[in-house]
Amino acid sequence: MKSRGQAGFTMVEVLVAVSVTTLVLIVITNFMMRSIQTSTLETARATILREVQQTLDIVATDVRLSANADLNNRNTDDNSPGGSGNQFGWTSNASTLVLATAATTSGHVIIFSDPANYVTTKNNIVYFVSGGTLYKRILAASVAGNGAQTTCPASKVTSACPGDKELLHNVSAFQVSYLDGSNHAVAPTSARSVEISLTSARTQYKQTQSASYTTRMVFRND
Repeated sequence: MKSRGQAGFTMVEVLVAVSVTTLVLIVITNFMMRSIQTSTLETARATILREVQQTLDIVATDVRLSANADLNNRNTDDNSPGGSGNQFGWTSNASTLVLATAATTSGHVIIFSDPANYVTTKNNIVYFVSGGTLYKRILAASVAGNGAQTTCPASKVTSACPGDKELLHNVSAFQVSYLDGSNHAVAPTSARSVEISLTSARTQYKQTQSASYTTRMVFRND
């Protein structure tokens, strides 16, 4: 009698099949990982850009409501860069913006220092970067009924002096240009408008993702 043949795979065939399957899985996995990484990085860049734009929208609103840029803060600040020995240490320059904004009551009624000539009392708003964070500090004028409240750095916060507003983290550049009506660079106090460039960056998948945005805003000049 003839023995019946048995169907099956040889060891070599099994090893080849396993190797090919493993290789295909590796290729597919790497492709999926690269796709996920690319998508995540694109999302991260889009998120950073949106945060930068939203931050500049806040600055733009304050500029449009301001009379002008002050060269130095007109309202005292015990926490100014000059320390307690210099309460007027804030200076509008290429990396710091000091705004003069009309003071209002808590009911949003404008406070005038010279009502006959419609001259308003001014608060200061200071935009500056410290430790990679863009801050907004308010320096309220000492006038009755002022609805604004002076703010302080985190280490000096009290019930009478709340913390500076943190607008954006991971800031790598904050650049301010002061321009006249003909787009020529001028001193801060002579500016008709300001142009601000803001860049934020963060590391993801060992790659630095960054986004920049530039906008120009015109002062109200009241």
